[in-house]
Amino acid sequence: MKCVPCSSAGASEAIQAVKGGGVVVYPTDTVYGIGCDPYNSKAVARIFQIKRRSPTMPLPVLARSTEDVAGIAVLGNAAARLGSVFWPGGLTLILELADDRLGRSMNLDRRVAVRVPSGECVEQILLECRYLVGTSANTSGEPSVRDPFQIRGMERCDILVDGGMTPGGESTIVDVTGSVPRIVRDGVIPHQRILEEI
Repeated sequence: MKCVPCSSAGASEAIQAVKGGGVVVYPTDTVYGIGCDPYNSKAVARIFQIKRRSPTMPLPVLARSTEDVAGIAVLGNAAARLGSVFWPGGLTLILELADDRLGRSMNLDRRVAVRVPSGECVEQILLECRYLVGTSANTSGEPSVRDPFQIRGMERCDILVDGGMTPGGESTIVDVTGSVPRIVRDGVIPHQRILEEI
């Protein structure tokens, strides 16, 4: 795995790797993530293998903007309101899938978890790629990682973008596919802040 800095040149290498079907590790506004082109089924399969993650556990997607989220998922009133307040940032929304091609490549069943992250490195990558698989860069069941020097088990990735220590934490997950939004996981956005906007 090649290590590159969080810079324009480093992001460019990561972008080329993603576009070429590669798998990259990158810093976000929470922890380090592992990702690829979500439309490349072979690259998606590699992430499941690298993380030792069960294929029955769907992978989330990072998007460049709220507009891009609307390109792959149904962004209803509640989701749009939450996104307008908390994106870019530590909010993941479970939405109804609107892109059959993405469903096939990622083996999704009518729903997709989506986030618009902040952070210099990941924003540079998304500026060119628009979408990126966005799961934590750790073996399934192990703790997520803030420090690039503590990343383990990701040696089969193609690029590591070193952005130093990340803020840590996990995104707050809200399921908005039902009649009432439901908080699935507490994270960096407090439970109460979500409830204030629902």
